[in-house]
Amino acid sequence: LKHWLNRPSCPPVFRDVKSLFDRFVSPTVDAIIEDSLRAVLHARVTYKGSIYTRESTHVGNSLVLYYPDGVMHTQIPGTIRYIFRTKDGLGFAVQHHLPLHSYPDPFRHYPYFPAQLHSSSRADHLEVVRPEWVVSHFARWNFSPQHIVAVSL
Repeated sequence: LKHWLNRPSCPPVFRDVKSLFDRFVSPTVDAIIEDSLRAVLHARVTYKGSIYTRESTHVGNSLVLYYPDGVMHTQIPGTIRYIFRTKDGLGFAVQHHLPLHSYPDPFRHYPYFPAQLHSSSRADHLEVVRPEWVVSHFARWNFSPQHIVAVSL
């Protein structure tokens, strides 16, 4: 059948459906890659009892403290811009707040008060964050036009 569809004598109606036939009978490498890159976007998900939303759905539930790249030495605040699910699992596309390098964090002296001072500016790029890297939601307080206080919830 495959050889018949490739012949010039094959009727045009069958040649039109050849691409569908090829995709089901012998998928190409491009089709396999395309299937692995497919993602379903979500506005809201529940993961281990916590509700996460994208920023455009609900700002409060989009604010997360997380371990960048899953490395558990520092937590950074970010905002979930997109929630997606691929064949590899659930993921968040997060835009993180930039750190302050020139201004000392006044909350560093209070280890039992879970607050940090950060820039109100956010990174230009999005970072993929797995849900297991998320520590908690955080409350954001606009301390000044250039600074926010992130308080872990």
